[in-house]
Amino acid sequence: MGQVRQRTVPTVRLTDEVMEDMDASDVPMRPSVWVVSDQTLVAQSVQAGLASRGFRAQVVDLDVTATLLSTPPWTVGQPESLASVALLLDDLATPVDLGRAQTLIRGTPGRWIVLTSVPPGALWGALLASGADIVTSSSTTLDDLEELLDEVARGGGGMDPVLRADVLDRWGRVREEQELLLVRMRSLTPRERTVLRLLYAGDNVRSIAMLLDVSEATVRSQVKSVLRKLDVNSQLAAIAAFRRLQDGEPPSS
Repeated sequence: MGQVRQRTVPTVRLTDEVMEDMDASDVPMRPSVWVVSDQTLVAQSVQAGLASRGFRAQVVDLDVTATLLSTPPWTVGQPESLASVALLLDDLATPVDLGRAQTLIRGTPGRWIVLTSVPPGALWGALLASGADIVTSSSTTLDDLEELLDEVARGGGGMDPVLRADVLDRWGRVREEQELLLVRMRSLTPRERTVLRLLYAGDNVRSIAMLLDVSEATVRSQVKSVLRKLDVNSQLAAIAAFRRLQDGEPPSS
């Protein structure tokens, strides 16, 4: 589970001269934006850019070891007509990162936009399926991000429906593959699972035979059975399948 922890950040103030030239009706009402990331400098840079555009932007630090807030601070004091937005900056470099992001989005109320360096694919679909409103590239310009935030805050979708449908479909196919792989893994006998774990750990047939006190021929027979049950044609493929299941990592899509 992850926790968001509030940081104190500078606010942007308009000069008296600018305020005199601006009528209150000319100032657009902007949502409050919480920039959530474990990369403090990046988050502060984004916060400063948004604050310069009139957003009430605040940085929150993501701590994966603590408990998730049940009532996020960005829901307090916001006009009912304008939803607050949480902006998650995450490169999703590991399966742990993906799981953390999914847990955060599922468990914390609010509108979510995710900026990531991962190209469009199954991982984008995973975040959308978890409740994110928009997933987009971390190379998004400040102008485009400004438009997205305003649109999402007012209840808009903000994401190309064709792209959304595509990445959700990719994630669905990944989930189906993972479920099928899990069924196949469960068909292995306890000894076959042990042999597969040892192959995954880097042991060869000879060392496995010595560890299990059986003949090499017996181990080869068990390896063949593992390959057949997993519907793969090599030990490397079996190891890759085991790694994906262990790490919760989707295949490339």
